[in-house]
Amino acid sequence: AGLTPPRLVTHSRKKGETMLLSRHRHGKSLVALGLFFGVLGCVAWFRPSQFRELLNPLELNLWLYVAAYVGKCASLAGIDLLVEKLFVRGEPLPYRKNTGAVGLAQLERIDYFFLAINSFVEFAFAAHVGRLVVTSEDPRDIAWRPSDLGLCNTVPALYLIFALDDLFYAPAHRLMHVPWLYPYVHKHHHRQNLPTRGYLDAGNEHPVEQVIGLTCLWVTLRIVAKLVGLHALTIVTHFFLYAVLALLNHTNLDIHFDFFGFEYSVRAHEMHHRFPQSNLAQYFMVWDKLMGTYKPYLDGLKRASSSNGGLANKDNNNGSSTVKKLL
Repeated sequence: AGLTPPRLVTHSRKKGETMLLSRHRHGKSLVALGLFFGVLGCVAWFRPSQFRELLNPLELNLWLYVAAYVGKCASLAGIDLLVEKLFVRGEPLPYRKNTGAVGLAQLERIDYFFLAINSFVEFAFAAHVGRLVVTSEDPRDIAWRPSDLGLCNTVPALYLIFALDDLFYAPAHRLMHVPWLYPYVHKHHHRQNLPTRGYLDAGNEHPVEQVIGLTCLWVTLRIVAKLVGLHALTIVTHFFLYAVLALLNHTNLDIHFDFFGFEYSVRAHEMHHRFPQSNLAQYFMVWDKLMGTYKPYLDGLKRASSSNGGLANKDNNNGSSTVKKLL
């Protein structure tokens, strides 16, 4: 059996029926979003100065704020386009080529709504990192002057950011798959069981999940700064590489490389979308191997072993088989 495409709300449905279906399918995600905005509302009401600082840590005026936000969005769009142009002739992932399987056919309003919120969360986070850099009093921790560039606060620091970020993110990601919590936050991202759109699929997650992931990165940056020092150029380089690799993880391109434990593979992340309890780290699969959640790639040409439940690539999101046995 081939992949059963997700049920789509067709234009023939009445508007009221469409809205009821949307609320039914996304109800728990919207509950979590309401709680998220409720917390922000409480901060705004009881701690207005802290709320302003949360949104605008660099204290930019309105025009600079808007210009910086537009610049952030343009940068991400440029990176998305760069990835598309550089890898346009890349080999497709074997499973999709062998089975003809496809993922979520089209995005819905809630997807674009979450993308818009997350775009602002990304910007606020980048502004906080910028303030962390410019207000640092000790260049041995965080520096920005060219003269402060050193051996430890560049290449080793960059490696540690990726390694430690995944060390924190993998168990946090595992927590988001706990059955009672999963439908409220992380299930939204897994509606796409075979990502293809780059940024639109990578950034299409619940805002609470976005905050969790960025919190892991924030803690990582503070720790790396204390361990080996951190230069602003290293942070910018990490942001760029992080964006490129996250976009590639949500395409159908077969990209992979290893570098001293940095085991990057789009195949591994595709397996996570097909088998949501596996491959929870983003780059360092060693953390999954230690947690017992690593799953090697299945290309759709043969049945999995009996330990995988009989059929290869059973879709854990909608219960449909995502294997097409080749004759």
